[in-house]
Amino acid sequence: MIRTHLLPCGLPREEADALNRESGRTSTDVLVWHYRIYRRTGHWLSPVADERLNDSFGPSTLHAHSRDAAQQGCQKACKTAKANRGRGAKYPYRRKVYRTTVWKATGMKQEGNRLRLARAKGLTPIVVALPPELAVLPPTLFVEMRLVYEPISRRHQWHLVVDDGQAAPEPPGQATLAADLGEIHPAAVANEQGEVVIFTARDLRAINQYRHKQLASLQAALARKQKGSRRWKRLARRKTFLRARNKRQRRAIEHKVTRAITNHARAQGAKRLVVGEVRNIGNGKRLHTNAQQKVSGWSHGKQGDYLTYKLAAAGIVLERQSEAYSSKTCPCCGNHNKPDGRRYRCSACGFVGHRDAVGAVNHVSKAVHGFYGHVQPRSVRYRRPFRRSSRDTGHVARGQPREAAPL
Repeated sequence: MIRTHLLPCGLPREEADALNRESGRTSTDVLVWHYRIYRRTGHWLSPVADERLNDSFGPSTLHAHSRDAAQQGCQKACKTAKANRGRGAKYPYRRKVYRTTVWKATGMKQEGNRLRLARAKGLTPIVVALPPELAVLPPTLFVEMRLVYEPISRRHQWHLVVDDGQAAPEPPGQATLAADLGEIHPAAVANEQGEVVIFTARDLRAINQYRHKQLASLQAALARKQKGSRRWKRLARRKTFLRARNKRQRRAIEHKVTRAITNHARAQGAKRLVVGEVRNIGNGKRLHTNAQQKVSGWSHGKQGDYLTYKLAAAGIVLERQSEAYSSKTCPCCGNHNKPDGRRYRCSACGFVGHRDAVGAVNHVSKAVHGFYGHVQPRSVRYRRPFRRSSRDTGHVARGQPREAAPL
């Protein structure tokens, strides 16, 4: 299994910027000459020709294989764009001033609890301190190191990619679970028997709303100040601090939520978890301002990434399917109804249930049987992924007891 570990970066800001600036220059040179030669000859350069041409431009401060990684970035972007042209992907065309610098395994050397990152010949290598849990690993497990700049916190971080060499375990069972992802409740997970567990984390929505309000207030205050003045700089620092803190809070909650979902899937003996495709939920739609703000602040992409690798570590596969009409179709009679808030009421058969539970059972019905309506919700329970410091004042499903959060 491959994992990425985040390590603090102790390099001076000028030195870290110089490394990423050199990677950006190398990548831009490859991109520019790629298009220039195409316009002159009508043929695209091969990856090998791209690297040879860039190597002829002169020396670099990067390690030879770090320079190769920057050169290969353009070709990888072209390959990805070609594979996703049907989704509107574009070929790379922007010049990059900065680019993440990558050290491959050939440019790293472990010495005790330190990792030496090589640079060009004649330059002093960079030394990175390893935490105790990584220092005991053999150096053959280190895949690559990345120097990543975080625009919110305005700091650099080391991203160390480690491959422990262990294959994915066997799934804990053969069951199929389905999850209806949401902005209010992160996920409602249903099994084939119609038992639904709603993972609630209203703290995530609360900190998003707080972030929107505070950013609006700070932006209005910044607009009234002279740019570059002491008051303007103070407000700008406050804005950066707010965004960085909000990112840390969201990340902590998202990890706890996805971990709770993974533990539930393992306890249910799941082989796969099917979720609705929500990555293009806001594209091509005219939404109200408040709705657009909620959708833009919904971190379903991050939650999907966290779920993917956590489930893979447990031997469970994450699959996606279309969620068209999953929350509007009655699981009992198949009639279409528009939900009123969080409650779903069918005008044809009189069925009443939780909106997210209806979506979850419809997902599992489609994943297992190929159509909606084969699975009906039998029970609905709420589960909190973590213990809150404040008193529990949340609502519960009608007629259903609240389940205590796991320790």
